[in-house]
Amino acid sequence: MSRYDNFSKDELVELLEKQDKELKRKKYGLSWDAEKEPEQVVVDCQNNLPVLKNINNKNIVSDDIDDFNIMIEGDNYHALQVLNYTHKGKIDVIYIDPPYNTGNKDFKYNDKFVEKDDGYRHSKWLNFMEKRLDLAKELLKESGVIFISIDDNEQANLKLLCDKIFGENNFVNNFMWLHGKGKKDKNSRTLQQYTLCYSKNKNYLNEWINKKQVQGTMSNPDNDSRGEWFSGSISFDEKRSSPNHRNFYSIKSPSGEVWTRQWQVSEEEMEDLLENNKIYFGLSPDFKNTPRIKMFKDEYIETIPDNIIESKGTTKSAIKELSDILGGEYFDNPKPTTLLGHLINISTKKTGVILDFFVGSGTTAHAVLALNKEDGGKRKFIVCTNNENNIAEEVCYPRIQKVIKGYTKAKNGEKIDGLGGNLKYFKTDFVKNTGNQLKLKLSITKKCTEMLCLKNNIFNLEQKSDNYKIFSNNNKDSYVAIYYCFYDDDIDEFINNIKLINKKTIVYIFSLDNYADKEHFRDYKNIKVEPIPQQILDVYSKIQKEHIK
Repeated sequence: MSRYDNFSKDELVELLEKQDKELKRKKYGLSWDAEKEPEQVVVDCQNNLPVLKNINNKNIVSDDIDDFNIMIEGDNYHALQVLNYTHKGKIDVIYIDPPYNTGNKDFKYNDKFVEKDDGYRHSKWLNFMEKRLDLAKELLKESGVIFISIDDNEQANLKLLCDKIFGENNFVNNFMWLHGKGKKDKNSRTLQQYTLCYSKNKNYLNEWINKKQVQGTMSNPDNDSRGEWFSGSISFDEKRSSPNHRNFYSIKSPSGEVWTRQWQVSEEEMEDLLENNKIYFGLSPDFKNTPRIKMFKDEYIETIPDNIIESKGTTKSAIKELSDILGGEYFDNPKPTTLLGHLINISTKKTGVILDFFVGSGTTAHAVLALNKEDGGKRKFIVCTNNENNIAEEVCYPRIQKVIKGYTKAKNGEKIDGLGGNLKYFKTDFVKNTGNQLKLKLSITKKCTEMLCLKNNIFNLEQKSDNYKIFSNNNKDSYVAIYYCFYDDDIDEFINNIKLINKKTIVYIFSLDNYADKEHFRDYKNIKVEPIPQQILDVYSKIQKEHIK
């Protein structure tokens, strides 16, 4: 007896179509088993549509003018669905540090830890990651990039998965962070972790060339006619130099001292520097100092980032950093803010929007605030985490709060000034889909207020009634107005209030058929009218069709 004997005709047709689709699917060198147990958070979204709820007592305001950073507490799959409506094509940089799937209770699938001997261990992780990366890709600007930290357990699989999602041609680099003494086993010691980087569209990728003005203590020990200068490193020491590197060669000082090592410039570039007296060997007659490059005041240095990242903090320094802020130890392997600050700095401008939907202890948020303080930037972060083991409430949020407002180090009592910034704190909430379309549309319209404010980064409530609300931004030059009602009970009052504002305003009006009557505002060029909630429902419907097989 065949296992298909009890299948109906429709079931057999569906099975054949699914198998045909699977055979035609491009593999990119990677094939894994379809989900034996569909991920529950994905299935749940068929009947429970995610929205956001602002937790007012956790909002932080340190600047009445500055825009808000965002923290979302909830499952990142739900948060990413919301962001696919509010921030599609708006994110400059995504950084994530997902579970590494080591089999040591670091990765849960359907609320169960995936053990090392689980036959579907890698398939579960790939299914989990694929859905989230699909959603994340839609959030990036065309010029945007994503960084994903990972170790050897899934690095190879992740590379092929990202080739499939972002395209092989959009691979930027595999940055390797030297994170301290590393982990050793009986065969070797591993010093690096990986950070895969992909662009949304490499044709729009900005050149990652940093131009930095020379900074440091200036002097002129050799009486250079060009004036005072600062010396900078231009080589690796002998221990760290690789004889196989293309920039491994020898140079000779004026006294005949020979230096053979790996240099940070090509041999041809070194010849130009030597000819122009830009390499300092120390003073005559010995000239025995380690060669360094001379950099003069008002000069700029152009640097393209290497894929080997060192001197950007270690796991040990990251643990201490978190402990200084919160006291105690919360994570075995946090990332240091200096590492994330480096990745953000090389990949976006000072006004970029940075997203982390596996934020954990809040390092990405801290790194953005620290980088802004350092260079006067106006970058904003959106971070998402669940509250498993109270990580959102007891680790991530308190860290962000202390970094913004200032804190006293737990161990030595040193007072650290706050970095400033504003924060809006949201939790994911849900609208139940009972199948009644009118009830669903009314319910999601009532609950989508925070999503509409987030979409426009406008949060200050100015006016409200039972049927409408009007919000302004901090500068009071842009507004969001929302009319919730099925009946036109106070529509005239609503319209008149918007006209009196006479500023740039997005007007959202409840509509059953995705049509909004714009006639009332025809003569007001600074007012834009959009219907709700069908656009939100369309986003969710598209995601469900793609993710429910």
